[in-house]
Amino acid sequence: MVRTLVWWTVAAASAILSIFFLFVGISLCRAAYDLEHPYQFILTFFSSNLIILISVVILLGAVLRMIGRVRQGQAPAAADSLRLTPDSSRKRDLRSRNPHDQPNS
Repeated sequence: MVRTLVWWTVAAASAILSIFFLFVGISLCRAAYDLEHPYQFILTFFSSNLIILISVVILLGAVLRMIGRVRQGQAPAAADSLRLTPDSSRKRDLRSRNPHDQPNS
């Protein structure tokens, strides 16, 4: 239950922060057009576009993770109790090898 709550809190916080920085980037892009020097305009314009791009990517990732979590349909208790099982295929591969196939060391 706690892991699910923490996961949703982190996902919501990242979405809210990315929306905030998206608006900051848009306002910075609009403010770039009021600058008089071309060099300052170019730097401000491209930096605002980078802020917008990163914000959109983080927002899209957070929204897609939230949608995937909702569509997964697991109950919160079942999601918290999932355990990873060790992969036994590595042991099987090591046992099936011929000892003479080992590289010389």
